[in-house]
Order: sequence, then C-alpha cells, then structure tokens
Amino acid sequence: MKFNKHIWKTKSKEIISCDEKLKILDENLIEIENIFQSAMDDAILMGCDENDFKSKVIKLIKNSKFSFSK
Repeated sequence: MKFNKHIWKTKSKEIISCDEKLKILDENLIEIENIFQSAMDDAILMGCDENDFKSKVIKLIKNSKFSFSK
C-alpha cells in the first residue's frame, strides 16, 4: 500500500483517491517547493529581506486564477 504525502480534496471536500492524480499533485507541489526555495535563496543572497520576499510570493498565490476556460 502506497502512502501519499498530502491529502487532496475536491471543491466539495471529498478526498481525491485516484493514485495517478495524487502522484501528479504531489509531484507538482514538490516542484513548486523546490522552485520557491531556490528563488528565496537567490533573493536573500542578493540582499532581499526574507519576509518581504515571502509576502510577495503570498500575494502572487492569492492573485492567481485558474487559467483554462470553463
């Protein structure tokens, strides 16, 4: 039995159980985590304040929208 790192839910709060979907969702989150860490490290090495960088990323996330037409 395989255990996933995260529990993913639908808009209606149902747990997603499809192994392939879970694999893709977990892989995407790991990729985002790695890109974020690299970008934050670069920003801090270039003199940016860590909290200022994080607040900009949070704003970016809050302003993101679903990009496919419905």
